Amino acid sequence: MKRLRMIVIGFGFMGKTHAANILSSDLLELCGVVDSRPKDSLFANTGGNLQTDSADAASLADIPFFASIEEAFASLQPDGVVIALPTVAHEPTARFCLEQGCHVFLEKPVCLDAELGAALVQTAIAHQKTFMVGHCVRFMPAYEKLREAVTGGTLGALKLLTLDRATGAPNWGAWNDPAVRESSGGALFDLTIHDIDYARHLLGEPDEVWSPPGFSQTFGSEYVNATWRYESGTTVLIRGGFLFPPERPFECGYSALFERGALLHSSREPDLVWRLEGGSRQALPVADATDSYRQELEYFAACAQDEKPPVRCAPEDAVAAVRLAWRHL
Repeated sequence: MKRLRMIVIGFGFMGKTHAANILSSDLLELCGVVDSRPKDSLFANTGGNLQTDSADAASLADIPFFASIEEAFASLQPDGVVIALPTVAHEPTARFCLEQGCHVFLEKPVCLDAELGAALVQTAIAHQKTFMVGHCVRFMPAYEKLREAVTGGTLGALKLLTLDRATGAPNWGAWNDPAVRESSGGALFDLTIHDIDYARHLLGEPDEVWSPPGFSQTFGSEYVNATWRYESGTTVLIRGGFLFPPERPFECGYSALFERGALLHSSREPDLVWRLEGGSRQALPVADATDSYRQELEYFAACAQDEKPPVRCAPEDAVAAVRLAWRHL
């Protein structure tokens, strides 16, 4: 099968991660990179929440770099793109690429305006192209383990789910640009959106969403503290955000309490999920969460190759996650 020729647009932390995964893929071929910054400056240390495989100068020695999307498209005529730009650029860039006849993998969130996001979905349908938004938590083994427990009912009904995700207030790359920070949507749309999307993926739309008036924005922090309630009796707590100081390490995890036991996971023990049942505690091994970036991109590539919609991570769900995030405000 012919590999899809891909361009990576935006060469920060996630752009480098996706470039490395394309280089190792049997389904994709990296044919170019787009970034408006000078090429020599792009390989400086780029911050991020997790340590991932990252494309370096040596691995990209034969890959052309372009300052503009238009220039790259005129030269390469790619089959698809990975867009890893600041949030404000997501919608116009994705729309342009879809209209050019490209498959589009877009980093989350789809955009801050749900109606514009819904229009992107329709543009992809009209042009018969695969469009997927990178909600990578859906592909993380520890969170898949939780989904198996919920759908399989092995511990009874889920009663209380707590999802935590926090990191130091970002001070790397494009985050140092005040305009980028202002237009990102902050911790709610850039970080907590992971858990909003995952919880909705797991349980559906909540019947009630409540959070204290306003988010904590003292001492340089943005803290989200939300409660979801379902008529079934399930409660979801979503907590975390961008916290002071910037050097604070990234942490995430969950605590899921069921009728007959619990599942616990923390990024402090990234390769384990703890299962508690009947007075015993069992350590369930799981794969490295950073591999989820490769898995989601491989899934996108397979869908594009087969001309099938990405039902495991549908763009309509990404739009619904944005609408749900706005309910928290």
